[in-house]
Amino acid sequence: MPATSNSSTEPARRLRIVSWNCHGAIGRDGRCDPERTLAVIAALDPDILALQEVDGRSHLGRRPLAFEFFAARLGGHLVEARTVLRERRDYGHLLWSRDEVLDSRVHALPGGVEPRAAVDARCRTALGPVRVIATHLGLGPATRRAQARFVASAIGPEDGHVVALGDFNEWRRGGAVDAVLSDRLPVRVSERSWPARWPLVHLDRLYASSGLRATVRAAPAWIAAASDHLPLVVDLLPAEPA
Repeated sequence: MPATSNSSTEPARRLRIVSWNCHGAIGRDGRCDPERTLAVIAALDPDILALQEVDGRSHLGRRPLAFEFFAARLGGHLVEARTVLRERRDYGHLLWSRDEVLDSRVHALPGGVEPRAAVDARCRTALGPVRVIATHLGLGPATRRAQARFVASAIGPEDGHVVALGDFNEWRRGGAVDAVLSDRLPVRVSERSWPARWPLVHLDRLYASSGLRATVRAAPAWIAAASDHLPLVVDLLPAEPA
């Protein structure tokens, strides 16, 4: 379970957001170890967590009831996007918040062979209410563009603080998905996150509205062995006055 408090030396209005593709809790050693996944989450100490590839497909070497495991162990407030449904073996992603989720819904995203979704939640945070859209986009370029347009179209000027994050599956740092989302959410964070051992590609990203500023935090080195993706760890604060 993530820690319950932050250091008193840190800004009181800091919001730490983590996006991580945990690869079904399978690490570099080939073992499926959900307890290790929880240890990573606790070490990163997020206020909000977007966790991709929550995977209960035991026929592929994962542990069954993956969503149930994280719901029971994380505590806090959780919204699930179960995109592939099989008895005891669901697959998808989730959004967890330390503080209350004020309202939420799950959007089915257009296009593609594999079902994709976006969790859309308004969370109570140290910065006030923040709308968080967490997703895992498809593999095909045309599919990703359509899905990014869908996410962008759901964001309005009256929404206040908005963050979109997840595994966007776009290899080019400034590709079509980036162009669509950054037009609505101009604060952009993308770090090399895949493959975890020698990260080369910016698959995992965060986009935020202009009222926020972002600082990337490095994850401890040992975390690279826990998945094929590195986590993206971002501290958000209110934008400084112009």
